[in-house]
Amino acid sequence: MPLRRGRPPTAGLTAQRRDQILSAAMDMFAVRGYDGTSAAQLAEHAGMGMGTLYRYFGSKREILDQVVDRCVGELREALECRSVLRPPDSPAGLVERIRDLSEVLFGMAGTAPRTLRLLLVEANALEDERGCRLMRGQNELAAIVAGLLDHGIEDGWLRRDLDTSALSQAIIALTWPGLLRGVSGGHLTVDPDRYTAAVVGLVTFGLRAPTRVPEPAR
Repeated sequence: MPLRRGRPPTAGLTAQRRDQILSAAMDMFAVRGYDGTSAAQLAEHAGMGMGTLYRYFGSKREILDQVVDRCVGELREALECRSVLRPPDSPAGLVERIRDLSEVLFGMAGTAPRTLRLLLVEANALEDERGCRLMRGQNELAAIVAGLLDHGIEDGWLRRDLDTSALSQAIIALTWPGLLRGVSGGHLTVDPDRYTAAVVGLVTFGLRAPTRVPEPAR
């Protein structure tokens, strides 16, 4: 049997190379933007040739999709640490979750600005096959809020006529300008308490299920 030539395959090499590329992409996309980063620049930053880069990913768009997945995972880990994803059991619990969500997001502007910028800017630059913006970063956050609202409706302490999809988008939209200003300037230049108070004010206004008035005795 003829001997095989060349170096034996390194265990876990595929995972290492993919992680190497994704880490480089997070650096480049956060600084230069997805459109401003060429595949050649990405390969150079990752310390490899173009052929090696395309051996592990089929396209630059596929790399961005994986980068966004990683950022969403980091965001969910941060939210889980504050129990934001735990279903609330009362209007007060819902307000607490929304407050914690806002505080986590503004906190990431200081502790994880790269991740937050990728979620706020680059994830929203994704387009489907028809050229329509997917707004994935904003939709991921809105889906978390919608889940909290849906739970309140199911439990009966939120109004059943609420459009949780539209309301969750409105809640996230309140924080969006402040977060964008924070990541665009390289440091947080807004008062996070102000935006958090606005979000909490929206959540607490008119969300409770209507109080049932007992029917008069006959």
